Amino acid sequence: MTANDEPLLLRANDVPLNVIDSLGADVLAAVGEKRSTWHRWNLTAEAARRTMAYRFASPEDHEAIVGMVVDAAEAASLRLTPPELASSPAVFRRPDGTSVFRPKHSALFSSEVLLAAEDRLLERARTTTAPTVPLTTVERITKRPDSKGRMRGDDQAAALTKIALSGRMVDVLVGPAGAGKTTAMSALRRAWEHEHGRGSVVGLAPSAVAAQVLADDLGIQTENTAKWLDTHDRTGETFRKGQLVIVDEASLAGSLSLDRITTLAAEAGAKVLLVGDHAQLQSVTAGGAFSLLVHDRDDAPELVDVHRFVNLSEKTASLALRHGRTDVIDTYAEHGRVIGGETEAMIDAAYTAWRTDTLAGRASVLVTDSNESVQALNNRARADLILDGTVNARREVELHDGTRAATGDTVITRRNDRRLRAGRSWVRNGDRWTVTEVRDDGALTLRRAGRKWGTSVVVPAE
Repeated sequence: MTANDEPLLLRANDVPLNVIDSLGADVLAAVGEKRSTWHRWNLTAEAARRTMAYRFASPEDHEAIVGMVVDAAEAASLRLTPPELASSPAVFRRPDGTSVFRPKHSALFSSEVLLAAEDRLLERARTTTAPTVPLTTVERITKRPDSKGRMRGDDQAAALTKIALSGRMVDVLVGPAGAGKTTAMSALRRAWEHEHGRGSVVGLAPSAVAAQVLADDLGIQTENTAKWLDTHDRTGETFRKGQLVIVDEASLAGSLSLDRITTLAAEAGAKVLLVGDHAQLQSVTAGGAFSLLVHDRDDAPELVDVHRFVNLSEKTASLALRHGRTDVIDTYAEHGRVIGGETEAMIDAAYTAWRTDTLAGRASVLVTDSNESVQALNNRARADLILDGTVNARREVELHDGTRAATGDTVITRRNDRRLRAGRSWVRNGDRWTVTEVRDDGALTLRRAGRKWGTSVVVPAE
């Protein structure tokens, strides 16, 4: 026994400088994985997380250590904001020497690692030694109707031809939602396999769900990018010469992972095609590479004709909204697509519209602005489903957010787990399911939403 069993409390001067530098490097690596650029407060937030495990004698000691760690991380960052051209008079300087004419801690930083990765991606996109497909093969495929008897649009045929003949190690295909990217990729897959053999087209996507959709649409082998890179690191499995590697939803892929994937493809003699829309949501990790590659050239293959909308005004408005033209909101309002009112009234109107859709057998999505509203609407919807007999609430289990689920409920799985098999597939983050049984131990038997039989899985209670 010691005389004092109290935990050791650290003071600011108890932490060695080499530990501060190590923590600063960890902070920089963590922020650089999530962001392509950052400010001091991003480093501060990560430094606070990294030091939570330490016990300090006072809040002031903790604050001092966080500041020192942030200083170390900032010193190792690459400053993008240029310095002041001339020093401000002393009366206009803060105690730390910075000018009062600049917002405090407004300097923007990046890292040499990330900029080097972007440079390599640009170089590969400009290199034209990748495998190609002859023009005659491309024309033969694009001039035939697809499996549903539809002919490719002029923009689709032109984009496919440009990609197949370019020889670029890293190529891009840009298109808004509904522009027929899947149709174009399907034709490209047939042309590529005609020239380079069966299985010469493989797919990747930033999420497991997106990878599965790509597999279903194109009939090719797919994987999510993180899993593919993990498999490569563990087994050495990689691409092969002549392959076309399609990375779907590429605007959501991080720059560092795209750099690794394209490096391995270039070493194997394969071509990478990044497919997405730079005007849509960007990567949650250090991203922006897709937009960078698109804007580096003036001839990026792009699909411009939207096929998804029946109503012409909706088609035109969606393209204007994609380009950030705020006046298009008036168009939506004129067509009754925007309704305004008090918050509670609007929530009620949205729920009523959703309920009307679902009772009519339509697929409908209800979106709101906060977790609290989501939970309240879920509870309201579930109460109605119990009352009309869709959900059997005699036996329930509690979910992560305090809501409950029973036989008949629709649920969404929140993580990937390849050990949980549903037919020939497995449980993915974002998959939708219908609860078919609540077991005695709290486990749930789930069936994929929209299916009447098969593809069931038992999800453990934990």
